This record gives sequence, C-alpha cells and structure tokens, in this order.
Amino acid sequence: MSDPILIVAALNGTRSAEECPKLPLKPQDLAAEAKRSVEAGAGMVHVHARKADGSPSFDFVIDDIVAAIRGAVDVPISISTQRARQTSLGTVTALFGVLRDLPDVGAVHVRPPEPDLPAHREEARQILDALEEANVRPAPVAGSLDAIGDLQALYHDQLLGRAPFLLLTLGGPTSESSDLAAGTPQNALHLIEAAHSTLSGMPIVASGRDESSPIVQAIAAAAGEHIRAGFEDAATLPDGSAATSNAQLVEHAVRLGAALGRAPMSPDDARRLLR
Repeated sequence: MSDPILIVAALNGTRSAEECPKLPLKPQDLAAEAKRSVEAGAGMVHVHARKADGSPSFDFVIDDIVAAIRGAVDVPISISTQRARQTSLGTVTALFGVLRDLPDVGAVHVRPPEPDLPAHREEARQILDALEEANVRPAPVAGSLDAIGDLQALYHDQLLGRAPFLLLTLGGPTSESSDLAAGTPQNALHLIEAAHSTLSGMPIVASGRDESSPIVQAIAAAAGEHIRAGFEDAATLPDGSAATSNAQLVEHAVRLGAALGRAPMSPDDARRLLR
C-alpha cells in the first residue's frame, strides 16, 4: 500500500445555485454535506462562508458554520479568506480576532482566483499575520507559476512556516487567465514540480475546475500528492452527469486513490498532517 491520500471536500466555493442546485449555503446544509463527505472518505472539509443569497460573508455566520459542522462530524475545517471587492481587507483580518469557533485552517490567495476578486501578495501578508495571531494554520493557494513565485517570497520571509500544505488550484481545460493555469496534465505536473522546488517539498493538495477536476486529481494522486473534490471544483461527475452531493465527488476521489493503492486519510490522519 502506498502513502495514504488526503481528500479535502470543498463543499461550495463561489459556484452559483443555478450551476449546482444542490449547492449547500446554510450552516445546517453545510454540516449535512460535511458529514456525508467524511463518511464517503474525506479527511477535511473546505468552506466558503456565504449568505442565503449566495454572496460572500465575513461575519459571525462563520461561527454558525463551524459550530454546525463540528456538531455533525469530527473533522478539520478550512475556511476561505477570499474577499469580494465590497468587503474590506480590514474586515477579513479583524474577523479572526472575534470569532468564537475558529476554523482549523484559513486558505490564503496571493493572486485572484477569479478576475473580479481582489488578492495580492501584500494583502496575503496581512491575512497571514491575522491567522498566526489567532492560531489558525494558513493554507497558501496558487494556480500559476507567478503565484508560486509570490509564495516563495512569503516563504523566505518566514510567513508560511506553519502551513501544512499548498493548495494548488488550476482552472478549466482552456483557462485563459494569467492567474490560473489551464487544468491540463502538463500544467499540473509542471506546477507540482515548481512548487516542490520553490517551497522545499511542502505537501500539495491539488484541484482543477469543472472538466479538469478529475484530470488534475489523477495526475496529482499518481504523483504522490493530495487532492480536493467537491462542488467548488465540479458540479458534474467524470461521466458528465450532475452530481447530487459532495459525497459523490469524494467517492470518485476515493476510487481514484484505491486504483493507485492509496487509502484515504481519516480526519485524525488529517489532524496529524496539520500538526
């Protein structure tokens, strides 16, 4: 048996309910999806806090989400720190000093994951400082060589010493964004190699968007890395049919790992990785 594989269930992301009718937004729905995903083989869950209308939320709804998930299932929780333009950076950084139920991990972007979202290296520094103060582990996010270069600067400045892994997020198969490489096998391998040489072998959790999701998962898993699965990355199964839950997408990732002789990490295994 090869090394176990961490499967992070990304429960909602910024995807719209029109794209994905089963998308969970309310705390109780996220908790139910988290429980199903862990039962399917996920060792960690990742959430974007959003209001009922789908807009991003950086307020005490995060407390409600974290408490609801922890009440339903014992699993490490990652929260996105990606803000919308109408949310100030100060709102995001101040939040971690006032939350009652802190997540285990905060995902931090250095480049915009979508064109209309703000993110840059200097903003990431402030978020990393806020996470350190709150004792929340940071998970840096990169989707291009330029973003990995930004992370290298933060790494050399000792700001990523407590990061348990890098979130490598690629786009769809034909992504034209300068900040998100297309999710092709060649790009996945190239970025994995670049990240390892730049960040001294930091573990990687890789994902791709839409049709690229199973492609990037397969390449990363075969390369010995970890993977992400869920509605944030894809609303359909590899055969093109609509996924009815995050757990279905996690189940595919588990089968992929099994084909490579890699058993899924449990939540307890994931906590050891965090430490």
